[in-house]
Amino acid sequence: MKRGQVLFFFFSWFIVFAFAKCQNDPPLPKEPAAVIEQWQIWINKNNFTQAKRLSTANTQEWIDWISQVLTEGNITEETTSIFREINCKVDGGDATCFCQVEEMEEIFADTFFLIKEKDQWLVNIPETELESAGTLDSLFQILQ
Repeated sequence: MKRGQVLFFFFSWFIVFAFAKCQNDPPLPKEPAAVIEQWQIWINKNNFTQAKRLSTANTQEWIDWISQVLTEGNITEETTSIFREINCKVDGGDATCFCQVEEMEEIFADTFFLIKEKDQWLVNIPETELESAGTLDSLFQILQ
């Protein structure tokens, strides 16, 4: 009987923990433009755990790199991005979004690539961009 009570306790605790975990995560947007905006908000606030929820494996690798650079540089500053325009071209499970973004009173063009996985659009940074990040990381280390 005691073993049954212990199992019941652990099973109940697991259910409560899983339910609480689900309640803490905000729902994910479903449209490419909304995914980009939410992802960028989380990146700007250094909320990398949440940003990874809207990221492919490549993008998660990039987020880890950015997190490491910010940690090593002791940088905690948050930024603000205002999307002036977002035009997404969807082709099956791929989307390319051309954006006009304002940051620190400067407007620039940016392109986001997304892939649809399990009915969820995810930001995808191509491997060529990750290779560039590795080069930038090397330069960053040289400058320190």
